[in-house]
Amino acid sequence: MKVLALNPVHGHQVLRDMVWPQVKALTTAGHEVEITVARREDDRSVQQNRFYWGVVLKEISDQARLNGTAYTAEAWHELFKRQFLGYEIKKVPVAGRKRATVIRRLKSTTDLKVRAMSKHLEQTQAFAASELGVRFSAPDWMSWSNRDPASERIDPDTGEVLS
Repeated sequence: MKVLALNPVHGHQVLRDMVWPQVKALTTAGHEVEITVARREDDRSVQQNRFYWGVVLKEISDQARLNGTAYTAEAWHELFKRQFLGYEIKKVPVAGRKRATVIRRLKSTTDLKVRAMSKHLEQTQAFAASELGVRFSAPDWMSWSNRDPASERIDPDTGEVLS
């Protein structure tokens, strides 16, 4: 169960009306219950995603070369996921096996929250600028998102800046 508390009064109502009945039922049935409370954080924003694909990766793919070879935005995306996000280890149940199977999965930018996506953008741009000599048209996604949208066109499907 995942619930959202908007303010102290709402939080109390949620705990009383939604969480406590579940906790009571499970503990009465002899089950242990794990409760996690965390600050809500938004998923990465549409603007961050448009900036990442339409500016950062596009400008890297346009400008950068490794050993004289140009790569697509998708290829650079895969490199930066491996370099900056890494892998997650997960245990998954498999039918017919007593123990869960351990799998290693490459993390995805899709799962990032706003703060983590900002960090990924910063790391990607810093690497591209220092190691690949890429010069970006916008220093960061915040300044890019505050630009005058009337001055450029954006592909509604890909988020690519068409200017």
